[in-house]
Formats: sequence, structure tokens, C-alpha cells
Amino acid sequence: MLSLYSSGALQKLNQVTQEYKTDLLPIQEVRWLGRSIIEEKDCTIYYSCDDKQNIFGTGFIISKSIRLIIDFKPTDRRMCVLKIRGKFKNYGYICAHAPRGEKRERKKYQFYERLDRVYKQSSHMI
Repeated sequence: MLSLYSSGALQKLNQVTQEYKTDLLPIQEVRWLGRSIIEEKDCTIYYSCDDKQNIFGTGFIISKSIRLIIDFKPTDRRMCVLKIRGKFKNYGYICAHAPRGEKRERKKYQFYERLDRVYKQSSHMI
């Protein structure tokens, strides 16, 4: 698995998104620190990561052709929400990194409860 924390990984990912003409790409295992928006030449990167460790992290890589970003909500190191204005309606995207199968049931339950809350909040705001 390649994380964006690896040297040169972002450049490789940018090449692939341009090659496949991908305008919106949800990403996991970003492994940067904090939450931010990074403007690149051909894209904008929205991400939500852990504040202290280079673990997990979710986000979106958005082509410069998509100019109507309404909002970005970095929820935590496992989840974030992006809202885009459409021609006839607005769209909300949730990028989530679920706990793996071997994690304790309580952790998984908490994650899916949080995902449900984020989904419900997001659907009311679109």
C-alpha cells in the first residue's frame, strides 16, 4: 500500500489522475498531519489527518476543472466531507476509512455511528 506520506507519492498520484482524467478522487492513508487545503498546479487537495501521528487520513484530490466547491469539513483522521455545487443540485461526498476487520467491535460500532451522524448532517446541508 502506498501512502501519500511516502516520498514522491503525491506526484505519482497526480500523474495517474491526469492520465485517467479523474476530476474527483477520494483518498485514504494520506498520513499527513492536521487538516488543510493544498493548492497544486493541476489540482486541489483537501485532507483530514491525525494531529500528532502520521497515521490514517482521508481526503479528496479535486481537478482544477471543478471550481464550485461549497464546503470542506474535516471530521477527524478517518472521515471528511466535501460539498460541490452542481448545475441542478448540490452534491455531498463523504470519504471514510473504516476500521479493519480485526479491530474491536466497540471501535467499529463507534466509527459507523459517527459515519451515520455525518451522513445525516451532510444530507440536510446539501
